[in-house]
Amino acid sequence: MRRSMLVPAGPLRTVLTAGLIAGLTAGCAAGTPGASPDDADRAHPTDRTNRTDATGAGFAEVLARPAPTADYAWYPETVSAALPSVPYLDGGEAPASELAAVGRFTGWAAGEPAGPADSDHEMIDLTFAVDEVVDSLGDLTMLEGGTVTVHVGVDGSADRDTDRDRVAEELLALDDVVLFLNHVGPEPWPPPEWVVVFDNAFLGDVHDDDAITWPVAEAIAANNPADSHPEADVTTLDELRAAATASASASEATATAGG
Repeated sequence: MRRSMLVPAGPLRTVLTAGLIAGLTAGCAAGTPGASPDDADRAHPTDRTNRTDATGAGFAEVLARPAPTADYAWYPETVSAALPSVPYLDGGEAPASELAAVGRFTGWAAGEPAGPADSDHEMIDLTFAVDEVVDSLGDLTMLEGGTVTVHVGVDGSADRDTDRDRVAEELLALDDVVLFLNHVGPEPWPPPEWVVVFDNAFLGDVHDDDAITWPVAEAIAANNPADSHPEADVTTLDELRAAATASASASEATATAGG
């Protein structure tokens, strides 16, 4: 498999700068809508992507910790290959994700592990306000204007409670994000509970100019440079929308031809 980093070639490389989001010096209480720290300016991406705490570990680095145990052979080779309307050929005909959506984290609460396999995780249940469904497996546009729960697990730390609280508050301090999600749990329609696919790698930070960076995937790539990682073939919201439209049209044409 082609080995590649989630860093675009050429001039777009400057879009994905190396600032990983790091610890907050202040935040909101668990379960309340996110408030950014007093010294952070939410309107300026450089302010929210260059904070560090005493350990130097921000939310991206904490969420990247489980990745060394992952099977990189199954990672999509590009961001667009993980869209819901794209058949995920490396893993079969099923897509890599079910929902790609833009929105904001508005609150969080401590969650419970989903099962024995997650017993070493501290779970974060994030409230995600969906502004736009960019792509989905089936029509999920009814989610726009509403909220869903996104589960994020934190592990690999001697002080997971502290990491959990800090990661949750950092995620709430972001402005818009784009998430590639799969649903979990019972299956009412539309699904109310989701997880970010591939160890939270497909969590994009949307900046004021609509540029998208992928901080968790960047942290995974930095920790494991020899392994295969998805390449950032889309680095703006418009590119992501165009890729979703193109892949949906191609899928529809294929289905029509097959029928």
